[in-house]
Amino acid sequence: MKKLPWHINGRLHVTGTSKFIGEDSKPEGLLYARFLLSPVAHATIIKLDVSKALELANITAVLTYKDVPGVNQIGHVIKDEPLFPEKEIMYAGQPLAMVLSPYPLVADKAVKLIELEYKELHPIFDIDEADKKKQWYIPERKIENGKVQTALKTAKHTLSGVVESSNQEHFYMETQRCWAIPGEDNTLTLYSATQSTMEVQEVMSHVLGIPANQIVLDVRRLGGAFGGKERAGTLWACLAGLGAFITQKPVEVKLDRVEDMLATGKRHPYKSRYKVGFDDKGKITAYDIELLANGGAYADLSVAILERAMFHAENAYHIPDICIRGRACRTNLPPNTAFRGFGAPQGIFVIEKVIEQIAYELKLDPLEVRLTNLYKTGDIAPYGQPIKETNLRSLFSRLKSISDYDQLKLSVDKFNGHHETLKQGIGIVPVKFGISFTTALLNQGSALIWIYIDGTVSVTTGGIEMGQEVNSKIALIVAKVLGISFDNIRVESSNSQRVGNASPTAASTGSDINGNAARVAAEQLRERLVKLAAELLSKKTNKRLKDSDILMADDKALVKTNPKLAVSFPDLIRTAYNSRIALGAHGYYATPEVHFDREKGKGHPFAYYVYGAALVIVEIDTLTGNSRLLDTYIVHETAPSLHDDIDRGQIIGAFIQSMGWCTMEDIPHDDKGRYLALSPSTYKIPGIRDLPEKMVVEMVQTPCKQASVMGSKAVGEPPFIYGEAVWFALQHAVQAVGTGKDLAQLKFPATPEAILMAIEMIKIKSK
Repeated sequence: MKKLPWHINGRLHVTGTSKFIGEDSKPEGLLYARFLLSPVAHATIIKLDVSKALELANITAVLTYKDVPGVNQIGHVIKDEPLFPEKEIMYAGQPLAMVLSPYPLVADKAVKLIELEYKELHPIFDIDEADKKKQWYIPERKIENGKVQTALKTAKHTLSGVVESSNQEHFYMETQRCWAIPGEDNTLTLYSATQSTMEVQEVMSHVLGIPANQIVLDVRRLGGAFGGKERAGTLWACLAGLGAFITQKPVEVKLDRVEDMLATGKRHPYKSRYKVGFDDKGKITAYDIELLANGGAYADLSVAILERAMFHAENAYHIPDICIRGRACRTNLPPNTAFRGFGAPQGIFVIEKVIEQIAYELKLDPLEVRLTNLYKTGDIAPYGQPIKETNLRSLFSRLKSISDYDQLKLSVDKFNGHHETLKQGIGIVPVKFGISFTTALLNQGSALIWIYIDGTVSVTTGGIEMGQEVNSKIALIVAKVLGISFDNIRVESSNSQRVGNASPTAASTGSDINGNAARVAAEQLRERLVKLAAELLSKKTNKRLKDSDILMADDKALVKTNPKLAVSFPDLIRTAYNSRIALGAHGYYATPEVHFDREKGKGHPFAYYVYGAALVIVEIDTLTGNSRLLDTYIVHETAPSLHDDIDRGQIIGAFIQSMGWCTMEDIPHDDKGRYLALSPSTYKIPGIRDLPEKMVVEMVQTPCKQASVMGSKAVGEPPFIYGEAVWFALQHAVQAVGTGKDLAQLKFPATPEAILMAIEMIKIKSK
């Protein structure tokens, strides 16, 4: 097989010829959508008059909830979110009306003519206030093992505290958008920026009151998503679809950056309260954790995200007596939604902060406390799933080796002793990340493969390509199964007519589910072709060949014991067609063994776990609060990788994105619930200058029985956890400013302002 290109679409990307939504030739009669967005977070609508906007020349339509022909509801699991609000505004930036015009500037003018009168209501933004008022989407969830209260009472040492983590903007390069194009017989094609073609199709059918088979979703690729288009894209797709259905003209919905950041949900802020019991060696014997999520105005995916935060509340540590409680709270912010890690980063941050606190209290190395508590094979997770094939201890050993940890500690201590205004710190974080949708029914996928008469191949799956190169991995899988060149495979757009009922491309399962479905389809084709090849090649030898004698490799079918005896793949395909052998196949895959009883809090929610650990060194300037990431070491388990370069890129990208969440990405809101950081000028994400000066990434490719397609493991979300090590390294550096009497109280995210505040606090306490 030829050496793989970095991307299946790499040449298109670097030459600027890859097409994203809205970059094709504009369809004739295209209408541009503009929105009246709510200026306040919570209000009763008294009047919404669109008559003056309709009187403006070249306005095709102005739509509100009154124009919805079906059900004015886009809530998917919990039915609590209208397409347009009817009486009550629930968040600033909520679409109240949509203007359609062939001229975007005219549409902008018409929006200003819409008359809105409202009576403001008390908004809730704070988690504590929402929790106190029992503003929950569902009652409290609980996962429990052992007798935590008894264990806390008998523990040698106990600590309690409150841990907060903040929101994060997805900042995908391509904003929310959709092209909706009407067809004959009430059909509608949506080119939507969505990670879930099935959800948009299903919700759109309810909104319009037409069957799902009249709605076609087609997604060639997305310009980034990170979870922000799994559920949040449905609103904008349905608005475009409504406009096209009512006017019978093509409609474009495309938010600008300010609109997107104002009106869309973020990573969930969490506020967590804990009590922990531990012994003199730092072994945690009891852990009582309460996770509170700020979900925003509507449920969106908040309940599922809370659930994953609970599943990862103990991270990589075996805690015999544990109680994990979670509540997702309704507030008057845009509905917070899926984001890389899906709640796990928030839950893991709490236990890692607890580990640091224990180490400080006992005057132990935080690394040693982590090693003391690590899971080992045979342990049981709090929800009842056995821990198998864990290699955490060996991963830590490798991490210590490649970073020269013992010498590194001495070097940092020496540096801090010799520098007054500069201080360095070390941070370490492991991960045990469960792979599967925790909603078991989503763990299924399909693929369709056609081999054309010249031997080239077309593959369609439900997987959405959004920069993670799931298409490259799928092409590689099919190439390996059929024994043909990667270059002869084309991966098509994700289309609901070719592959229906597709689960979202999310939860790090894109390659696992869709890749396995493609593998199943390719294996069906290989079986037919091998049988034919055995018949053809038998005629060239004196003995009857069995199917097991044939190998598909190097663009041919050959005899294993005599590789020169072969038939080329194109000739084999031509013969198969002439012999009326089917050259298309449908593959279906359902992840085995996954289940979870939410009432009991027990089950087997994950197909397998991904393990790893990271160590970082940072340096802070105590006069300015600025920080630098010096060295980063990551040891990450991939099992046999499908594509080393892609997986390495995912590991590095996840780490940097997480570092941004932990250190610089801050998006406050005003008293009306309007986000204040609405562009790159006010919202800081990591840039090239924020990369570490030294970065070592070691991928552990040891085969695992508990793995997925072709023995590989998922890689999208687990490495996000490593970025939290930067926050703990900054806390360690701040700690070096004081006398050691108190652990540094560093806020999240650790912006320069937060670092300066923590330094000032620790200086005061050290006096």
